[in-house]
Amino acid sequence: MKILLSALVLVTCAACASAQDEITLGQALRASLQHNPQLTSYKIRRAELAGEQTTAALRPQTHLQLDAENLAGSGDFKGVDGAELTLSFASIIELGGQRDARLGLVTARQQALASEQRVAVLDLVAAVNYRFVALLAAQEQLQLEQQAEQLAQGLVDSLTRRVQLGSTPQAELMRARAVLARTAIALEKARQQVHEQALLLSAYWGDPSPDFTRARGDLWALANLEPLAHWQSRLAQNPDLALLADATRLRVAEGRKAESEGRLALGWNAGIRQLQESNDTALVVGLSLPLASGQRASGAIQTARAAQDAAQLAEDSTKLQLETRLQQTWSAHQQALSETTRLRDSILPLLQEASRATANAFEQGRYSSLELAMAQRELLETRAQLIGAALRAHETRIELERLTAAAQSTVTPATEPEVTP
Repeated sequence: MKILLSALVLVTCAACASAQDEITLGQALRASLQHNPQLTSYKIRRAELAGEQTTAALRPQTHLQLDAENLAGSGDFKGVDGAELTLSFASIIELGGQRDARLGLVTARQQALASEQRVAVLDLVAAVNYRFVALLAAQEQLQLEQQAEQLAQGLVDSLTRRVQLGSTPQAELMRARAVLARTAIALEKARQQVHEQALLLSAYWGDPSPDFTRARGDLWALANLEPLAHWQSRLAQNPDLALLADATRLRVAEGRKAESEGRLALGWNAGIRQLQESNDTALVVGLSLPLASGQRASGAIQTARAAQDAAQLAEDSTKLQLETRLQQTWSAHQQALSETTRLRDSILPLLQEASRATANAFEQGRYSSLELAMAQRELLETRAQLIGAALRAHETRIELERLTAAAQSTVTPATEPEVTP
């Protein structure tokens, strides 16, 4: 019994960790949303589109033109005596809604960028949630390896006393020492895994040297299972669908712009003409119309319509894929929750009781060290399976929330749960 209870010391010590070395999920999310390099780039892209909008809103440019005719000729037109000088302004009048089409295209690009940024934010929130629960699971695994080492050390100590009394063969002690050496290796790997998960988490806000060593949260705080219909009703909010819808609208705007470019644009000019020979002046007015402009724009219109059809097809195809993915994720979430509940509430208590009984029998000399080691290993392996099931339950829940644009903090702050060996 003393061998098993000695592992509880580690659980008590874990609760004494300094809060300054811990990080909560809320802190990780705030740091990521404020300092993530990918999100910072959207500010630059919005500025680029603002410049495009300013350009698209401009009216057609007006030109100042100076023409000189009848210069350096012969006879009456020798020199500049018969010259005609014309100073005029020229521009075009857009009669096909070209300016509105340009502005519509920029607006569609801005909407697409906003949806893209929203997707990036949701992806980031989901990724931070993933990494945070992975760190929690790594911490639980580290605690499990620490308990395994304590149990192995307790068995070695007990067998050492028995060997000295001559009641146990030396071979059992050697085997127990080998197990203890292996637990030391596993413990070092678990520590390294916690460190790696902390680095991966802090990378989301660009910190290669995080000032925390552990996450503060409750891996066992699992939300209740909502029915599949609950998630299906929210699938329309999927950010990828919104992004594809914006892509379709962008292609429509490109088509309108291409069509507007094939419509009538009336050119005009007006000015004053100076006749040097008579020193008279006169007004000059001119109009111009492009010929076959619709035919010249037909290729761009055809390309824009094809792109629009492709975008609509991609949107419809993605909807079907997301529905399948949602059902698969929900089933995986249901299975992980069921496995976690059964392991925690049914299987683990039985193995804990069996381990206690085996330890008592070992202390009384009725069981060998091999039987005790097997009972302890089965208990530890089941706890490792429980950690994995809880991790999958969190991951599938995060994926469900990502699919329905409801990604949020799924792990609530809490103290480390007490685990009874």
